Amino acid sequence: MITAVTLAILAIFLVTVFMRQKRKSFPGPFPWPFIGNRYYLQKLTRELGGQHIAFHELGRIYNSGIIRLRLGSKDTIVVTDSKLIHEICLNEKYDGRPWNTFIQLRNMGLRKGITMNDGSEWKELRVWSVRALKNVGFAKQAMMDLIVDEMTLILEKLGNGGVRQIRSAIAPAVINVLWMLVTGQKASENLSSLQKFIDMLDRRAQIFDMTGGILSTFPWIRYVAPEMSGYNILVTLNNELKRFLMDTINEHKKRYVKGNEADFIDMFLHEMYNSEEQRDKGVVFSDDNLLVTLIDFFIAGTNNTTSMLDIVFLQMANHQDVQRKLHQEIDAVVGDRFPHPEDRFKMPFTEAILTECQRMWNVTPVIGPRRVLSNTILDGYTIPKNTTILMNLYSNNMDPEVFPDPSSFRPERYINENGDFQPSDNVILFGKGKRRCPGEILAKSAIFLLFIGVMQKYRLLPIPGKRSIEMKLSTGLTLTPKPYEMLLVPK
Repeated sequence: MITAVTLAILAIFLVTVFMRQKRKSFPGPFPWPFIGNRYYLQKLTRELGGQHIAFHELGRIYNSGIIRLRLGSKDTIVVTDSKLIHEICLNEKYDGRPWNTFIQLRNMGLRKGITMNDGSEWKELRVWSVRALKNVGFAKQAMMDLIVDEMTLILEKLGNGGVRQIRSAIAPAVINVLWMLVTGQKASENLSSLQKFIDMLDRRAQIFDMTGGILSTFPWIRYVAPEMSGYNILVTLNNELKRFLMDTINEHKKRYVKGNEADFIDMFLHEMYNSEEQRDKGVVFSDDNLLVTLIDFFIAGTNNTTSMLDIVFLQMANHQDVQRKLHQEIDAVVGDRFPHPEDRFKMPFTEAILTECQRMWNVTPVIGPRRVLSNTILDGYTIPKNTTILMNLYSNNMDPEVFPDPSSFRPERYINENGDFQPSDNVILFGKGKRRCPGEILAKSAIFLLFIGVMQKYRLLPIPGKRSIEMKLSTGLTLTPKPYEMLLVPK
């Protein structure tokens, strides 16, 4: 009798342990020796039209919001569940950054800056950078004057309308605005060099993805296939960008005058030269941190802003009913004068349009990568320290339980019964938590001003003979619309 009871208890214990272990086993495709899941992920990405869609499909196949992929010798955890994504964004245990081959090359071998850095130095630099960007932002008259000048040039290029590619008209303005914020100078004299960097960044964004591409999976491949792996483009971009930016930094050092700081670099030099605390530490405000932070701004601020505007203009041409409501709001609030950043808060439908476009076509649909700073538990799964985690914002922003009929373009989602803009806590556009994009406010202001500046002058239509413009996207690190034409009709 005692033996039977003992065996029964032991059996129950073993079944419990087995079920617990089974529940905690990460779902995901079988990792093949040597190649892991890299080939399978690339194949699925090509078939579905983007890595973000591939991750979403893997979540469906394995009926899980957490997927494990073997990319090279290490596991990467991909999270597609909305609640878990929000939990990760708000938990400091996930605020680290990995240091794979792609990131090392991207950062010129320096664990510096505010994008691919972590720890106490990163926290201090990020807080300071957000404050500095606010101080040199669009509230300054010099910046508003520049925006007016750039908008004038855009309208000159668009002229009397006709069939045009709108991206080529707005891209130089985005570069100029970013360059003025950072350096206090117009980019006009250096526009050819800056455009060359933009072109290289576009190539880089198509070769790599948020996993670091094949270069991070098989670091040795740079020695046998430097061009195909993307190694050459990274090295070329690094060398030219470093030379160009260091020339700009050194020019600022030569003309720096304490108390006369006019741009981000000047404000950084003020901290470098005049902060007693900084002189004691000699770490945070250094040439290396300034260089990599400028690279962070350059990479994040140019292509992303231009691509988002490109998407918004395309959707206006495809949704004439939405465009009519937009024109009515522009006429009522802005009229014929030039728009001002403060107008955003009086234009709920405009804000709803921009939010809905970014929800459906976020130019960074996969965010991360994150490095887990200590052993932790996520939804019952054990996540070891230093594990790399990616979050699929596409799955979050297209979750039908959160956004009914998510594939329909409906700006009205964000308009409440009083006609006011009602932001959704569930949509993630610029990240969340302490890793939230530090340039969010500036990006929103730039997108708003350039968008309204064009829309108050033109109606946007598909080209004659077409009912709509097909949205074709180049995918990689970011989503970028492939070149398209539309018909511009002056209002």
